[in-house]
Amino acid sequence: MITFRNVDKNNFQAAIRLEVHENQKCFMEDNLFSIAECVVEKDFVTKVVYCGDEPIGFLLYYFVKDEPDYVFLHRYMIDKNHQGKGLGRATLEAAMDLFKTEFPSIGCVELMHYPDNKIGAAMYEVLGFVPTGENRESEPCRCEIDTKNPDRYVEIVRRRYY
Repeated sequence: MITFRNVDKNNFQAAIRLEVHENQKCFMEDNLFSIAECVVEKDFVTKVVYCGDEPIGFLLYYFVKDEPDYVFLHRYMIDKNHQGKGLGRATLEAAMDLFKTEFPSIGCVELMHYPDNKIGAAMYEVLGFVPTGENRESEPCRCEIDTKNPDRYVEIVRRRYY
């Protein structure tokens, strides 16, 4: 069963030890960076994803008051040792319920991904996250700043509506 716990002193070390596969590291910042980012971005929420009592992943998200109100899923990862077991899909489904409980006014969840993240794109598609037609410029991930690759500066915006 998938559950979520706030990052705190009891699970901080577990949260920062969670890692994606080497070929996925160019798609997002690591969890330590994400947790540190919360010092300056006060509205960010961080959660460790658990399967039973085992930490398996990480979420960073925030609420956006807009038309419609929505949750922006800024970062989402499943540890490399737990990928390929259906836990990524189960986590996103459970997260959709969590977001609606925490923020009842939301009409959708929004996320972005790099065009070359084909595996992520396929999973988001299957789970009902549809492209909005908008691409947003973004900062490239710290691990792979490659000014020769224009895809590192644009992300595809997707939304899943309730």
